[in-house]
Amino acid sequence: MSSTSSGAGSVGAPKASTGGGARNAAVAAAAIAVAIVVAILIAHAIRSTPAPGSPSSSGGTASSSASGMPGMATTPVAPAAMGIPTVSAAHLPAMPTSGAMPMAMVPLGNAAWDGMVIQARTSAPATFELFNGSAQQLVKPTTKNSFHLMVLLSDEHTGFAIPYSSVWATIRKNGRIVFDERLWPMISRFMGPHYGNNVSLPNAGLYHLTLLVSPPVAARHLEYKNLWLKPHRVRLAFRWEPKR
Repeated sequence: MSSTSSGAGSVGAPKASTGGGARNAAVAAAAIAVAIVVAILIAHAIRSTPAPGSPSSSGGTASSSASGMPGMATTPVAPAAMGIPTVSAAHLPAMPTSGAMPMAMVPLGNAAWDGMVIQARTSAPATFELFNGSAQQLVKPTTKNSFHLMVLLSDEHTGFAIPYSSVWATIRKNGRIVFDERLWPMISRFMGPHYGNNVSLPNAGLYHLTLLVSPPVAARHLEYKNLWLKPHRVRLAFRWEPKR
């Protein structure tokens, strides 16, 4: 009997040891699982934190839209903190006609409209050619032209130019309209598709520019089906300094 009892004891010992190892393995597995979950949460928090200067960060620039006429939104381009830009005739870059240099431009301001970036730029008065599919007309600057106004429309996510729209520019001084014309749809090797025209201003001073951007008239892939369905107005101000 004693030998039998001793044998039973020797068999029971390994069972107790196996149970302890299983518990230790379970505790270790649980600790590893908790560590993995914590690491995932930390990584997610880091990815969700906006970078400094990004639109979603506290220091980013936010574009705003306010209702204007029924069915039309209005976007003020530049916050008051950015001030009013000055366009000086003495410092306007000329439009390149050769080479691969990017077009230098004097900015007037940017605005956002449902994911579309609207950029207003100026350069020295430019020579361009109108082509309607059958006839060509060369447009040369005159001594009355102040600058060449360009508007670029692009997708804020890809930077790709958005064509098939139309842009109308109205410029006022002291409430009086001094320029009210279409900006021609244009193509350029140096700045891609855009809208532009030469502008004539009467004298130096503060001017207010309104851009009326129409919905692009084109078949749309589904990512654009609910965007840019109504005309949109952008308003900005600038100071003009003619050559002395």
